[in-house]
Order: sequence, then structure tokens, then C-alpha cells
Amino acid sequence: MSSLKGRRTEISSDYPSCKECYATLVIYPRLLHPEVISEILGITPTRQNVLGEKITNSQGRTREIEKSGWFLSTENIVFSKDLRDHLDWLLNKIEPSCNVIEKLQCGNEAIMAISCVWHSLVGHGGPVLWPEQMKRMSDLNMEFGLDLLFFED
Repeated sequence: MSSLKGRRTEISSDYPSCKECYATLVIYPRLLHPEVISEILGITPTRQNVLGEKITNSQGRTREIEKSGWFLSTENIVFSKDLRDHLDWLLNKIEPSCNVIEKLQCGNEAIMAISCVWHSLVGHGGPVLWPEQMKRMSDLNMEFGLDLLFFED
């Protein structure tokens, strides 16, 4: 990662204030089928939703998909509790497709963002991003969202 020595928060896969975290590239194609997104990016998603398909959740409830979606997530793939590790994995996967991502964004063919979930273990000391991750997301013109979840014992 960085050769800078003056960082306040070093990367730690056992990030002390995190219970669990993951990062997801979320793409909502307007008229394109999610499989077309896979083909043009050259990346297999970890999950996709297809408009009109019916899915049943773990509680047995069935619903119809109202909006197609393409998702590449670090959940159950990257086991670090440091969000920077998750972002680095995700960015490493998608940066080779930066030109295609830009065409999708400029052509108004898809809405996309990087969405992260971070579960607090102790209720304080949230995630840290270094300028490197922020610059990489900025270079991809990628919106960043962070869902912070706090649990009490």
C-alpha cells in the first residue's frame, strides 16, 4: 500500500472496533440485462437481480424483482475487519474495466456506486480510509456510501 510512515491508523485485518464489514460495487442498469454488464466489464458478479424474476428469501417470502441489479461484493470473500482491505480488493477487480465503467456512466446506461457496510463492535472508532482508496474511487468517478451499524449487547 503506502510507503508513508506517519499514518495514524495502520491497516489491521483484526480492526479492533469492527465486528464485520464488506464493500459492494452496485450497478443498476437502466435497460441492460445484468449479464450484459458482466460481459462488458469482463467480471462475474457475486449476485445479480433480473427485472421480473421472482426470488424467495430465507423466511420463505417471495417477491418479484422490480429493478435489475449487478453486484460485486467482498462479503464472504475478504475476511479482514479493515474496510480498506475490502475496498482495495474491490478496486483491484474493477479498475482494469475503468474505460467501460466510464462509458456506462457517461452513456447514462447505469447508475453505480460503491456501497459499504460496517458493523461496530464497541460503538465507536469507525472505519478509516486512506487517500489512496479515496483517489482510486475518485478516478473511477464512483460515489461512495457507508452504512454504519451499531449493536448493543
